[in-house]
Amino acid sequence: MARQACLLGLTICAFGALWVPLTFVAPQPGANRNGVGESVRRQRPLIISQDARRYVPPSSTNGSFNLFCRLSVAGACAMIASAAQKQQRAEKIVVRIFPTRAFRRQKLMRRLEPFGEMPAWSRQPLLRKKLIQNWRKRPTRRLSSYGRNLYERSRLRCHYNINVRQLTKYVLRAFKEGRKHPIDHLMAILESRIDNFCWRVGIAPTMAAARFIVRENHIQVKSQRRSRDYKEPEWVTVNTPSYLLKLGDEVRVRPKPRSQGLAKKNQDEDGPVEVPSHLEWDRESLVGRYNDLCDSQEVGITINEDFLISKFLGPQGVRQRHIRWFEGTTIPIYKIYNGGRIRPTPENILNMKRGFGLKAKGYKRPPCLWGRTNNPLNDPWEYGSKVKV
Repeated sequence: MARQACLLGLTICAFGALWVPLTFVAPQPGANRNGVGESVRRQRPLIISQDARRYVPPSSTNGSFNLFCRLSVAGACAMIASAAQKQQRAEKIVVRIFPTRAFRRQKLMRRLEPFGEMPAWSRQPLLRKKLIQNWRKRPTRRLSSYGRNLYERSRLRCHYNINVRQLTKYVLRAFKEGRKHPIDHLMAILESRIDNFCWRVGIAPTMAAARFIVRENHIQVKSQRRSRDYKEPEWVTVNTPSYLLKLGDEVRVRPKPRSQGLAKKNQDEDGPVEVPSHLEWDRESLVGRYNDLCDSQEVGITINEDFLISKFLGPQGVRQRHIRWFEGTTIPIYKIYNGGRIRPTPENILNMKRGFGLKAKGYKRPPCLWGRTNNPLNDPWEYGSKVKV
């Protein structure tokens, strides 16, 4: 709305810059209001009243007034343009601090907190509104299963202050690496973010404040020395809130007066916080360490795994690659085998043993009989390095 109002104001001022000075310019001696010269007017008779005034040449006062009008309109255009730029810059800053694009905290808490708290979303509690006329309150609809799953995902997204694209990337990684417990793996990934570390140890009151601290170059990270490193790792300033900590990484507040003062101020305002067991933090030196993955019982937000799995694995969930593994192993079953072999999945091997499709004709014949008469290409009883039953 502000951007549209500024554009409308610029249009009006540009029109005024062209129109206002023309209203104060005196007519020229050889032209009338329509721009037609005297030579054209002489072609038809004119009736001139007796009290018609003679032409008066423009004075210096009239010219200075025209100049003043032009400068005023130009100044108004410049002010509106600067206001539009400031508004656009403010919107960019807010979006950078809140990737969720949910700027009204109380309104979002009123909608999502009935399903569970979001500790890192706001420092202030939810303000309860008292209805003066209760009969005007509309009855709430019965929430569908899709809506409940969507609310659970919104709670998780707003707590960690990430957008849907980032959450989808973490979900795909969690389902790829932790097939047995994907939600626990997802929460471990989210808890290893550098902005979440700042919030858990107490140097930021909210996740948005932790994101601001990281973006303003107040946090440094030193990775653990590995066998291939020829020298001791150094402290590196990290300004990416989505930076994932690795086991053994050390985190500290940058040794600058401004950074140290901001971190201590936030610690004093929030008081002592409960640091989880997988993290270490010294409140005096402002140095910590990421020791282990976060346990599912010490996550910063209480979630319902059933609703999240229904949301991520349903027909409208994330698109993940479908992979089949040999039973009891981590070896994937490839989808394409050279020579027309059928995928050695358990159901295909069982159908080959039963002889399904071996007597079919035409396009109904299975790929193992293409170009063959009787002997199929697949042997359901074979064993080897590539086929495991």
